[in-house]
Amino acid sequence: MNKDSWLFLRLWFRSPLKIAAWAPSSPALARAFARHVDPRVEDPVLELGAGTGSITEELLATGLPPEKLIVVEKMPELCAVLRRRFPGVRVLEGDVADIGTMLEAAGVIRLSTVVSTLPIIWFPLELQRRIIDAAFTRMGRAGQFLQITNQILSPLPRRKLGLRGRLVDFVWRSLPPSGAWSYRRDGKGMIDAT
Repeated sequence: MNKDSWLFLRLWFRSPLKIAAWAPSSPALARAFARHVDPRVEDPVLELGAGTGSITEELLATGLPPEKLIVVEKMPELCAVLRRRFPGVRVLEGDVADIGTMLEAAGVIRLSTVVSTLPIIWFPLELQRRIIDAAFTRMGRAGQFLQITNQILSPLPRRKLGLRGRLVDFVWRSLPPSGAWSYRRDGKGMIDAT
């Protein structure tokens, strides 16, 4: 286990409800997740809950330029790790509950894809809606919201949030076994960023 993984574990012991996983995403899961992101995108990719950067690393390994990646992390210690490991990637430090305000303050008006490792299934519906709305407001019809989950069922209430979604990957050799759900939004009630 490297020092970043030990830091992650220490932070999890300190605040298990804030970190939600006792270890960073496995390399197999990170690769599976990253392959659903097109590295040739014109607009930036947003990663929510970047942790120590296991998904970040795989997103960059696909050929996504660092300047096209924005990561959000709440824990200052993990933000320091991300800034050290990934020069050129924009790191936003803050609570995802304020994601709309954070993106606005950072001048982010368009996104292509949002990648989330947040424990979003445990968030109240209103917070889920805030995150989804902030994402799709900037993505338009072509946008995709990818969410990691350790279950087969959708971690988001699709009908209540106006989403279409499907399980696009599941990695059995990850601990715990985890999958990726891909969500898109119909044009109804959505601000079109295109």
